[in-house]
Amino acid sequence: MVDLALSSMALAVFSQTHRHEPAAIQATNRYHSLLLTLQKRIGLFETRLTDEADVDACLLVIFIMARYETVLFRANHLVSPNAFALMQNWSHHDGAMAVLKTWLQQSDHKPASFIVKHNRRGLLKSALLRNLPLPDWILDGSRFGESGMELGYDRIFVRTINTHYGLTSLPLDSSSSTAEAERLYYDAQSLTEDLEDWVAQFPNEWSIQRHSLENSGTWPRKHFYAPMFYSFQKLGYGVAWSLYFAARMLISSIRLRLLGLFRQDTQPSLSQRAQWLESADDIEKAADGLAATVPICIGRVKVVNDRVPECIEPTFELATDQILEPHLAHLLIWTLTIASSVAGMQPKQQAWFRTELAELGRSIGSSILECAETDRWGTL
Repeated sequence: MVDLALSSMALAVFSQTHRHEPAAIQATNRYHSLLLTLQKRIGLFETRLTDEADVDACLLVIFIMARYETVLFRANHLVSPNAFALMQNWSHHDGAMAVLKTWLQQSDHKPASFIVKHNRRGLLKSALLRNLPLPDWILDGSRFGESGMELGYDRIFVRTINTHYGLTSLPLDSSSSTAEAERLYYDAQSLTEDLEDWVAQFPNEWSIQRHSLENSGTWPRKHFYAPMFYSFQKLGYGVAWSLYFAARMLISSIRLRLLGLFRQDTQPSLSQRAQWLESADDIEKAADGLAATVPICIGRVKVVNDRVPECIEPTFELATDQILEPHLAHLLIWTLTIASSVAGMQPKQQAWFRTELAELGRSIGSSILECAETDRWGTL
């Protein structure tokens, strides 16, 4: 079953990146065979205890099938930004949610596999994009293999998803909505503080190194929003910082939108005006930070002597003419998805993020990500 999923996915990506119609036909045929096989396998879950290998296989196949749908997606399927939450591949996410819940109920507190852990992460992202509340059974990341710094971030992200949902589901013209909005605002403030506490725990070797290109010509450019960019001792450290910047943008956006609701009801106080300006500034600064991680993380620049004595200026080489490697593109797809969708950003910044996300989408053969450049792209 997994082999069938991988072959259909590989054919779909090949057909998309090389515009090869025969490969697309083969991919479709194998995909439909895979769908029937998976349905039979999942049907057995209701009649017997589920083997861990079966759960992993089903979750992996469902993940690949959802990815398959994004490859073959077409921009004309998005009739409006609101249709973003109605894409076909979400049905696979619902299936993965059911399988994951079955695993939890039958696992008898066995350690979660790598596949279980990462599928839950994907479902959390799905809930945010679809604006869905998280069920109680999925909230505790430690039950799904999260630990250490990853568990700390997971707890912040889970609360952010539910706070975002609370914001978007506030009743209109209700006497209770103001009190609920105030509660959500304080939740968002607490999330900001917890996120800062989390990033303060980064080891020294995770620290940011700042570099600058020659400040000539116009900015932003392809892969470079500004002359300054960041480097890190390891790419994984850069990804961790990108998660921080993206979360900071999203939480600040929630605060900004809630303050906007207060301003509609009454004349804003001086304190609320200051908070509004602070939230808007937080979004802009976090967006600048995320943009500065892009060049190094996707291999557009390479620092040559970043471990030399501090008295010597580090040097770097540009690699803008090289092919964008798919494995590097995957490092930033999620954080750029947030940046391209979050409300309250400066239009110039968001346009750049959407262009970058579409470029990453082309490098991995994802048609849905290529839609980021269109006016039909969704907003969180």
